[in-house]
Amino acid sequence: MNKINVLDRIVDSLDIEIFIVCKNEKEGKKLGVRLMKDLGFKDTDIVFIEYGNGGARIRLRANIFKAGDHYGWLDFN
Repeated sequence: MNKINVLDRIVDSLDIEIFIVCKNEKEGKKLGVRLMKDLGFKDTDIVFIEYGNGGARIRLRANIFKAGDHYGWLDFN
């Protein structure tokens, strides 16, 4: 069976939105960045963060391909 790497089929970025229990916005940012690194993403951004009710709502972005990269999805028919 051929193993498919779904990340090769992503055109640009992958967004993840979560609510993380934390003490403040600063800790929420730190935990969000750590989560993305733990998931194996190297190029990440925090797109949105809002602290309240004991945690932070965070939208994180992993940049899979950027302009000029060899796009994995070009190799598929």
